[in-house]
Amino acid sequence: MKLSVKIPLLMGIVVFASTAAMLFVVEFKVRSAIEKSSSNALIGEIEANADFLKSKLDLHLEVLAEVATRIRVRSMDWDIVRPALKPDVARLGALDLAMIDTTGLARYVLGGTSVDVKDRAYFKKAMAGEKNVEMVISRISGNVVTLFAVPIRQNAEANAPVVGVLLARKDGAHTLSNLVAELKAPYESGYAFLVNEEGTMIAHRNQEFINMQFNPIKQAEKDPSLKSLADMITLAFKGKSGRTEYHYNGKDLIGAYSKVPGFHWVLFLSIEKSEIENKLSQISMTIILIGFLFLITGVAVAVGIGRSIAKPVISMVDAFKDITQGEGDLSQSVPVHFKGEMGDLASYFNKLIATLRVPISEAKATVDNLGYISEELSLINRQLETNQATKESSQEILRISRCVNELAATCGELRQTMDKFKV
Repeated sequence: MKLSVKIPLLMGIVVFASTAAMLFVVEFKVRSAIEKSSSNALIGEIEANADFLKSKLDLHLEVLAEVATRIRVRSMDWDIVRPALKPDVARLGALDLAMIDTTGLARYVLGGTSVDVKDRAYFKKAMAGEKNVEMVISRISGNVVTLFAVPIRQNAEANAPVVGVLLARKDGAHTLSNLVAELKAPYESGYAFLVNEEGTMIAHRNQEFINMQFNPIKQAEKDPSLKSLADMITLAFKGKSGRTEYHYNGKDLIGAYSKVPGFHWVLFLSIEKSEIENKLSQISMTIILIGFLFLITGVAVAVGIGRSIAKPVISMVDAFKDITQGEGDLSQSVPVHFKGEMGDLASYFNKLIATLRVPISEAKATVDNLGYISEELSLINRQLETNQATKESSQEILRISRCVNELAATCGELRQTMDKFKV
């Protein structure tokens, strides 16, 4: 293989192999980093959403607590409280408001009904001075409702005795689900849902889950297809936040979860795994395309550099070939276009040729002189042959004649050889 092909080919192979290896490592590292970053982003997103949801719930409770601080409400006189609360029902977006006395008797403003709720957790928490939210099956309507409960204190002092509870009853299928629907999802397939401490759905885009009190943990005992979802929910209650993968409804999903501060609830963000994989594939294709462009550029540069390195070497090879096999032209020289070793090689080659010119020129001059002497001897030899001589002289002349002829032949051959060199 010629050097003009071999050097560019080898350099091209080296560039190709190194670029391909670098591309593979970069793609692997970048993909791994993106997956990790995506995972951390999901966890950060769900934690931020959990905090945002808490702030929205706290806002609802604070508005209700403001109503509970009114003097008329603190009077706990139903005849005074009921007409005072009627305008607030619509303002608060509630189905109804109720005042609960210390015995647990709840009396509703619009419905005018009364019900005993002393066994309800929301009543006990509010009587203990804790504002809270709970989703229950209403004992009045039998429907799922969301209840916001705040304590009614005797006076404005922070630690004043709790004399009752103010309750806002809101639609169970819409209230929390609408709040959760406002949360951000970083992917098109993403959506959020909320479960309580028992694993029951209390907020979901499919509001039928709320009405039917869908509990994947319990349902998984009857339906094995829900086991993956149930395992994720069970895992979520063991830590503050995290990320996991699960299978549901025929799809591979990624679930990020976080506990809602101040509540015994867990907020989930569910995303189709294929969407994340597609984004990673797009990034990988971009990296591969960029790497391919760099590869083509690198190979082209390598070929150019290889040819530039091979060019002076090829010039010297051609010059040597011409000297040894061609016309023996010693007048030529190799152009010096490079610095470093290749430039030194060209310079020393030129010096070698210059060094050879001197002795060869002298040799040609010597051959020319020998040719002249040979011609002179031949002339003398012919003159001797025409003169009379003794027998011994004749033999000596004959011998000299042969030597002269041999010298003439040798000079002719040397002349032909030296004529091949151009100095």
